[in-house]
Amino acid sequence: MPRASRGFAATLAPALAAVITWGIFSFAAAEESLAMRRGLVFASGPLILLAGLHARLFGFLHAPERMRLLPLPLRARAHWRSATREHGPGLLWSGVLGCAAVGLSGGDSAGALAVEFAGFVVMAALVEPAIAGAAALLGRRFEDGSSLADIQRSAGGGWTTPEAVVHLYAPALGLGLAALLALPGQLTWERWVDGKALEAQHVALSLVPVAIGVGLRLAAGWAYAQGLWEAVPRLAEATVTLAGPPTPEHEPAWLRILGPRMSPWSRLMATQFWRLAPLPGLRLGAVLGLAVVFALRGDPPGVVGVALAAVAVGIWAAPLGPMLRQRHARARLAGSLPLPAGPRQGRGRSAALLFAAPAVILTLVVALRVALAGSV
Repeated sequence: MPRASRGFAATLAPALAAVITWGIFSFAAAEESLAMRRGLVFASGPLILLAGLHARLFGFLHAPERMRLLPLPLRARAHWRSATREHGPGLLWSGVLGCAAVGLSGGDSAGALAVEFAGFVVMAALVEPAIAGAAALLGRRFEDGSSLADIQRSAGGGWTTPEAVVHLYAPALGLGLAALLALPGQLTWERWVDGKALEAQHVALSLVPVAIGVGLRLAAGWAYAQGLWEAVPRLAEATVTLAGPPTPEHEPAWLRILGPRMSPWSRLMATQFWRLAPLPGLRLGAVLGLAVVFALRGDPPGVVGVALAAVAVGIWAAPLGPMLRQRHARARLAGSLPLPAGPRQGRGRSAALLFAAPAVILTLVVALRVALAGSV
């Protein structure tokens, strides 16, 4: 995952999760259930942060530059600082989106709920680097017959190399720990917002988890330095093993049918877009399926329907970021060919219209149904 792709994943995935959260919170606000909305803060916090967690933590151990820089005379502290500089903006973006999703959901308690969400984000800022530290410390190869080696083999179930098993569990467990540590402070805040008196034990129970989070943050750098030099090569080996040989995917059936009617350049760009999108058929089916449902149903799409449409459009548009970043590579390929100016610059107008068509159709259907409902 190149650096630009990591930034795109860290931006889009939390945004889609925030849209889902906004829709759910808007529905809960309409029901005027404060207890339900407070429970949703506890549940949606890990959802939004988990959406971009892999991209935020990618620079610590997974990044290709980490493997390339290991032979250089750099201290582990330099690797740590480089990765934390990528982690901070991504976490801030996810936190702002989550607070906005809660705050814009309506209701008298939206501001107080946004503060609760912000408290969880602060705790996640302390705990998330410890995920990378634990992954580095436990991502090493241990002596055969030791308890840690046995745990690695049994927990992996043969799906990956033993040294990479920690990466299957550490992210989710780390965010779960952050949610657990943030809970006492959230309950204390709710008690104060409800007008109840705060006693010494309430404050103490809120500060102890903060102290634990600070301790984990301080220990994360040490754990990372202990395991960096061995964990990164082991993880790179596991990644190559899982990826298999670099064989391209087959050309989709729909492109073989439409291919004779398309220019070679448009066919090339369509193939590239289709291969850059994981599960492209499912993405396309979700967008067009929602468009059909919203067009045929009697009631106009509500807040949840609009949120679902936005999520479907965002998921379909996700490969556009990598497509734009590969424009220069396409320009180098087409620069010496007898093609029009657009393709020689790495662009394709007809292919762009083809990519945008499903999202435009769904957006127009939702906009027309909402507009018609408002005019009645």
